[in-house]
Amino acid sequence: YYPYAHILTELKGSSDHFKIDANSGEIRTTRVLSHDYGPSYRMIVIASDQGVPPLQGQAVINIQVIPLSEGRAVISQNIRHLVIPENLKPAKIMSLIKSPDHLQQHHSGKLHFSIAADDKDGHFAVDSSTGDLFLFKELDYEMTSHYLFRVVTKDHSRNPPVNSTVFLSVAVEDQNDHSPSFREEFIVISVEENAPVGTLVHVFNAKDGDGTFLNSRVQYLIEAHHPGMNPFLIHPSFGTLVTASPLDRERVPTVVLTVTASDQAVNVTDRRLRSLMVKVVILDINDHSPTFTSFPIALVKEDAAVGSLVHHITAQDPDAGRNGRVTFSILSGNENMAFMLDESSGLLTTTLPLDYELKSQYILTLLALDSGTPTLSSSQTLTITVLDVNDEAPVFKQHLYEASVKENQNPGEFVTRVEAVDRDSGNSKIWELSNRY
Repeated sequence: YYPYAHILTELKGSSDHFKIDANSGEIRTTRVLSHDYGPSYRMIVIASDQGVPPLQGQAVINIQVIPLSEGRAVISQNIRHLVIPENLKPAKIMSLIKSPDHLQQHHSGKLHFSIAADDKDGHFAVDSSTGDLFLFKELDYEMTSHYLFRVVTKDHSRNPPVNSTVFLSVAVEDQNDHSPSFREEFIVISVEENAPVGTLVHVFNAKDGDGTFLNSRVQYLIEAHHPGMNPFLIHPSFGTLVTASPLDRERVPTVVLTVTASDQAVNVTDRRLRSLMVKVVILDINDHSPTFTSFPIALVKEDAAVGSLVHHITAQDPDAGRNGRVTFSILSGNENMAFMLDESSGLLTTTLPLDYELKSQYILTLLALDSGTPTLSSSQTLTITVLDVNDEAPVFKQHLYEASVKENQNPGEFVTRVEAVDRDSGNSKIWELSNRY
């Protein structure tokens, strides 16, 4: 899509002997070159599209200045240009070095071919009799992408023998022979739960040792090990992993991803890839308050011994570590400090004898507090009912009752009323008449 696909080029380097057309990419000289002053130049060409943000690719340009031989100009016919793939096998014939025009009428077997002594680096060889140029050892585009050397032809049919030189410029064509690579095969990274969508989690940086842009350009893809449980996105070009949806550690504490880096070779079937397993740990934050799980009603007999268990207070907090560690306390309602609550275990016990007749019910306000930062809490009302036991004897309202009755009074007639009080609960009065003479 234009302007994203519109490419501009620029040169980076210390030399001002060359310039590049930003649109066409043509490189031209800006001044006369001298082999003695500068035998070679190395520059970087950067190609940038016009997207937002702009994407770039770069290539290294090695320019070698060919020296003039004995003050004579080298005509273009004596310069040969070859392009060979870097995976060409040694001993493979690349070209036939033919003699210049003035040597075409040579006598058979009178020509001798050789690579100039000061140009030999061991990668190329020439058959001295046939002029066949062949590869002597393997090439590596990433080490050397261009070679320039001279092949000398000596015509022994002349007296004295006549030498002729052919310059060979061999450009090595990059092949996609390197796979992207990560520094590790497995990593563990982390991010806090409830992080805003778009939070940067990690930046992946796979390296590809190929030399040309597409062969070494890496794109990224992620896949979750559990489908439907991938709250992350990765930028295909930059390798930035970001959150794509809210994270909840209590629901999904970890996510395991496979990150795949693939180069962008022109031929899709030639593309190479490498994978990295990533475990993303969702870090807990204190986002849950404790919740009481114990029943809000308790019963205890009034004759329970001091230290008797009244109730077991429990609460849940789904947060992890200190964020989920709960302690308990009594906020109010503990009259006369009748009860003690263990802050860790939640065991509520009596601290003094209870008396139903004095107080039959306690209403305590309990607090559950976690240990996170900031601390979160919740409260509960606990109603404690003291159960009565028969621990009180009846008491007459009077110590002595006096009454008179006629000797001929009929049975069943009213004589007098006696009254007694029992502080225990319920109707437990049973009357018994004991005669004493």
